[in-house]
Amino acid sequence: MSVYSICYDSQACVRCFTCVVQCSVENRLRLQREGKTAMELGVNEALPQLNYIYPRQREFGTYPNAYQITELHHCMHCENSPCARNCPSKAIEVRKGGQVVIHQDRCVGCRTCQDACPFGVPVYDRATNKSYKCIMCYDRVESGLKPACVSGCIAGGLFSGPREEVVAEAKERAKFYTKRFGKEYIVYGAEKLNDYVGTTRWLTIVPAAEAEKYGLPKDPVVGSMVLRELCKNFGIGASAAVAIGAGAHFLYWLSKRKEVLASKDKEDGNE
Repeated sequence: MSVYSICYDSQACVRCFTCVVQCSVENRLRLQREGKTAMELGVNEALPQLNYIYPRQREFGTYPNAYQITELHHCMHCENSPCARNCPSKAIEVRKGGQVVIHQDRCVGCRTCQDACPFGVPVYDRATNKSYKCIMCYDRVESGLKPACVSGCIAGGLFSGPREEVVAEAKERAKFYTKRFGKEYIVYGAEKLNDYVGTTRWLTIVPAAEAEKYGLPKDPVVGSMVLRELCKNFGIGASAAVAIGAGAHFLYWLSKRKEVLASKDKEDGNE
């Protein structure tokens, strides 16, 4: 299966938030299908396992030049997924299509994924002692369907498919907007951002100068987690070095021991 991607076009979005509703409905149905909650209970409760897209509307500037933007806060499904790398219980899986999925049956509620995520995405629920985030409807995608949010979008603000096709379409749109509005638009996540996250499976078309206003940092990284990974790798390397050193010392001792024994046998023979 090829890598799958979703793209949010901030310029095409009409702020109807049908994507949010569709996401919630799909997750309620998923919980019902898996027998984890009754539908009549799920509909009336605002639970973190039901909502994976959070629209954040922000206003900038002053009258008469004030303007509003809408950020869709969700999992970016990073290529290098620091949450999956650092999960101590191996509860986070990267599917063949690139979707980063938390398996709640393995999640121990340690919240390491929260610490590792440079976008601040995973949500911890005290009631269940589990963490939740967008799973990019991997079950729908692997069955040949579109993610729920994409299927509900009425304006083409969300589109998805094989990564190569989505990136190509997104870049064409960004090129058009750049020419139409006289300012540069970029496809955030299409190119490698850094070593910590790599590229992202969820792309965003935004004005280049305003990317951070949409919650899209230029260099998404969590310094403490980078240090932790370095220490971990150093510890593994140091342990390996000690083991190799001990092994070399044993071989050296063994060779010397053989020489001593051989010399002693020779002396005994001469006597």
